[in-house]
Amino acid sequence: MINILTTVAEAQTHAGQSGGAFDALGLDWKAFLFQLITFVLLLLILRKWAFPVLVKTLEDRRKAVEQSIDQAKHTEAAMKDAEAKIADMLREARDEAAALVAAGHKESAAMVEEAEAKAAKRAEHIVSEAKAGMEHELGIARAALKQETAALVAQATSAIIKEKVDASKDAALISGALKSISKGGK
Repeated sequence: MINILTTVAEAQTHAGQSGGAFDALGLDWKAFLFQLITFVLLLLILRKWAFPVLVKTLEDRRKAVEQSIDQAKHTEAAMKDAEAKIADMLREARDEAAALVAAGHKESAAMVEEAEAKAAKRAEHIVSEAKAGMEHELGIARAALKQETAALVAQATSAIIKEKVDASKDAALISGALKSISKGGK
C-alpha cells in the first residue's frame, strides 16, 4: 500500500516533466507494470502455498466444531436416557422397598400370632398341670382327712363306748362311720 502511494506521488512529480497518457493521469507505466506483475506473482504464490493451508485449517476447524456439536447432541441424548433409566431404577427400588416392608409387616404379624398361639398353649398346659397338681393335693388332703377322721371317730367311739374295742371291731366301726360321713358329705 505504501509502495502504491509512493509510486503515485512520484508519478505526479514526473507527470509535470514528461507528457504521455499515463503521465497525464499521474501514473508511471513502468512502475505500474512492475507493480501489476508483482501483485500477480504475489497472488499466485499465496494461491499456491498460503491459501490452501488457510483453507485446510479453516475446514478442519469447521469439521471439529461440527463434530463437537454432534457429540454434544449425542451426549445430551445419552444423558436423557440415563436420567430416564435412573428414574425407572428409583421407582423399582421404591416398589421393592415397599414390598419388603409389607412382607416384613406380614411376617411380624405371623410371628406375633405364632407367639400368641404358643403362649396360649403354654398357659393351657400350665393350667392343666396346676389342675392335676391341685387334684393330686386334694386327693392327698382327702386321704389325710379320712385318716384323721378315722382316728377321731375311733377316739370318740372309745369315749362313747367307754371300752376299748379290739382292732377288728375298731376297723368295722371306723368303716361304717366313714361310709355314713361320706354319704352325708356328698
